[in-house]
Amino acid sequence: MKNLIYFSAVITILACNSTKKATAKNLTPSTSNNINAIDTLYRLSVSFISIGAGTDKKARQDYDQYLIQYEQKNKIKLSYKITPWGREGEKDYCFKLNELNKKQQEVFIAETKEVLKNSTLVRYKENQPITFKD
Repeated sequence: MKNLIYFSAVITILACNSTKKATAKNLTPSTSNNINAIDTLYRLSVSFISIGAGTDKKARQDYDQYLIQYEQKNKIKLSYKITPWGREGEKDYCFKLNELNKKQQEVFIAETKEVLKNSTLVRYKENQPITFKD
């Protein structure tokens, strides 16, 4: 019984010690991490999520149609990345929007939210870095 208590105490001390080292390592910023964060900053990301029953396919179809119409109406080609990430059709549409000026970006984001306002399975992020699992 004494050996079991001693063994448990040693394991606990070692586990706490390794956690402190990992935390300290994560707090030290590196130049390459800062460059990657800037490179992956997206003006807008639209996530089609699922809560156990798949994504809102109608909302995604409506959004795809909106993107086509937006490009035709404004005679511009939007550059964006569509990244599937889940087992039920979850996808992120990630836009840097470099081809639009600030006012056009605001209008595009407002229109995006308007098109998708009725879906509870859509999330938005603005000016956030995105981590892709390629």
